[in-house]
Amino acid sequence: MFDHSEILKNSLLNALKDKSSTYQPRTRHLDNDQKPIHINRLIFEDSPYLLQHAHNPVDWFSWGNEAFAKARTENKPIFLSIGYSTCHWCHVMEEESFDNKEVAKCMNEFFVCIKVDRECYPDIDTYYMTALMLMQGHGGWPMSSFLTPEGKPFFSGTYYQPNQLIKLMNHMNDAWNNQPTTILEQANSINTQVSTAMQTQKSLNEIGTNIIDITAQSIMNHYDKDNGGFGQAPKFPNESYLYFLLEYAILSGEENNLNAVIKTLHIQSCGGIYDQIAGGFHRYSTDQNWLIPHFEKMLYNQANLSFVFTQAYTITGAKDFKRIAFETLDYVSHEMTNEDGSFYSASDADSEGEEGLFFIWDKEEIETLLEEKAEEFIKLYQITSAGNFERKNILNLLKPLEDYANENNLDYEKLVTRLAINKKILWEARKNRTPPLRDDKVITAWNAMTIKSFAYVGQQLGRKDYIEIAIRAANALLEKNKTETGQLSRSSLEGQASIPALQEDYAYLAEALLQIYDVTQDSQWLKHAVNLSDAMITNFWDKEEGGFFMCSQNNSNLLPASPKEINDNATSSGNSVALRTLQRLARRTGDKRYHSMVQQLIMAYSHDITQRPYICSYLMCGMLEMFVGEQSHQQWCADGNIHVSAVCNKVKEKYKLVLTITLADKWHLNQIKDEFNLSVPVSVQAIEGWTIEHILYPAFITKTLGFQKEPMNIFEGTIQISADLSNDSNEITFPKNLLKLKLGLQACDESKCLAPENVSCIIPIFE
Repeated sequence: MFDHSEILKNSLLNALKDKSSTYQPRTRHLDNDQKPIHINRLIFEDSPYLLQHAHNPVDWFSWGNEAFAKARTENKPIFLSIGYSTCHWCHVMEEESFDNKEVAKCMNEFFVCIKVDRECYPDIDTYYMTALMLMQGHGGWPMSSFLTPEGKPFFSGTYYQPNQLIKLMNHMNDAWNNQPTTILEQANSINTQVSTAMQTQKSLNEIGTNIIDITAQSIMNHYDKDNGGFGQAPKFPNESYLYFLLEYAILSGEENNLNAVIKTLHIQSCGGIYDQIAGGFHRYSTDQNWLIPHFEKMLYNQANLSFVFTQAYTITGAKDFKRIAFETLDYVSHEMTNEDGSFYSASDADSEGEEGLFFIWDKEEIETLLEEKAEEFIKLYQITSAGNFERKNILNLLKPLEDYANENNLDYEKLVTRLAINKKILWEARKNRTPPLRDDKVITAWNAMTIKSFAYVGQQLGRKDYIEIAIRAANALLEKNKTETGQLSRSSLEGQASIPALQEDYAYLAEALLQIYDVTQDSQWLKHAVNLSDAMITNFWDKEEGGFFMCSQNNSNLLPASPKEINDNATSSGNSVALRTLQRLARRTGDKRYHSMVQQLIMAYSHDITQRPYICSYLMCGMLEMFVGEQSHQQWCADGNIHVSAVCNKVKEKYKLVLTITLADKWHLNQIKDEFNLSVPVSVQAIEGWTIEHILYPAFITKTLGFQKEPMNIFEGTIQISADLSNDSNEITFPKNLLKLKLGLQACDESKCLAPENVSCIIPIFE
């Protein structure tokens, strides 16, 4: 069926031979030896989604010059299909249409056919999804687009049944041959509209601190007061909203905002969207109250939700939040981690041809497995004979386990341990089922999100093993996720990496390495973050309009117009992450260039920021830091030469504060006067209802510096300050288990002194 040269045929056969023993051709067209009859160019690719189509009778091309050159030479339109490996309807269309010889004959005769994995090429997906939305008013995957040989779309849709697709292709072919002028005019018009929609827009309105309040209110306008979350079904976790509202609540003391996040997290973690057996979150809920999920699991949801649950725990002390964070990251560690320490990207919703079959249960099956231990488990997880999904049960909790334990006078930890034993029994039984397909490609940006979370959760909750996991994964990315030319790659599969990284890969990885730097204070991670950020600025910054392009602006870019993204969708946009990363780099390096880039980025997107700040809520987290500083127990100051870390523990009714201040080599603190006119290295002031009762400072050292004739009393190296605290709970503003401190200090090196600085620390109190 394919008119391939002998050289190409041999290359295809050799590529098939080189596949590992676990490789299984996905096709109904097999010879008597059960080997695939058809092999197309997708056999060369490092995307599981593309490999799923490598044995279709369609003469597929991957995205690249070869396909576009063929379209121009033969004057054929392009049929572009975009999807991803864990997409249910992508599977359906592959089996019904692309593996159908009648459909394939039509595709091969009339079009040059290109298949794209949207997770490998989010820039391509963004451009053509924008076109689809403009043409149809809605979007989705699989995305089916008809393009000119220059890549301009003239018609787009989503899923089509085989007879629909054949009819549509005949119509498109007829229009291309008989109405070429009309088609080209339509394609040019659509391209202009897409280009305009993706342009940055500047605003004449000044952006002030009130934009933070406006963002919070605009997000809360979408809040579902009855079921938690935002918007209507299908309901996504919307982590960027949760990130912002948590940080805003710390700053403002707005109880309604924090309560919205708390309720959302409790309902999500009790619902079917959370895998109650093995941990980890499904991609979204198909219903309003988080019971029935779309069963695929994405790495980025595990990364962001484990981070958010940990943030929420540090603010509220809710034990279930800590448990969910641990269970989610343990799921990633056990089931989504590569041999080299990097992380796989997703698992499918389907197994044995049915969505969710792997995850649902008969009551009788659970009774048989758990025996005498079944009664409590069945009651808690609302398991019935009738079931709640396809006559079976999606396990879910009526209320958080901590609430259930308190109401029934049970020890929470013993309850969790008892349930964990039952879950392990069910987990072992579930492993005997046919598991969903796992997408084993290693996506740089998604791995970076996960690295950030492991490092953060490990530090906040005392899990050194998580920090080690983060460091191992970071080293794996830096060493192995590279193309043959040594560039950072977008993704890899079994060590093969061919696609250069996109802007979001650089931004997310730099952000993750800064998180490791904050945890370890090892300067190599700061250097890596600086190098990645500088490369991002060089390769992706729009020198004319400002903002970052999604893809590099070199000769390999085949899109008719280059997309720039500010919207935070399933993940935060590359521009949002870049702003926060550059803001933190400026704080940790003292390099004013990064602060200038932040200002330019804000100006480039000033229209969206002032008109629709909720669409870029993670960017607004960066702006909140710009206005008031990082909302954290650790801070950098003195142009990154001083690190401050604070810990506060409650033992019975006593509060003990420990401040650890680490100074870079050749830097010191001068003695300054505190509020009691005492000479101290750092003045410490507790606010909002807290009182410092006893404070213990380290001893100074006397030293003569290069610019000073007389010896001075200074502090250098690592110093610790401890204090006893008390509070008047009636005066503490919300949230009540956070200690807010104001620190004053002055840093000098051997030749100069910096201006005195004020530093704010916000410290969770652990019992």
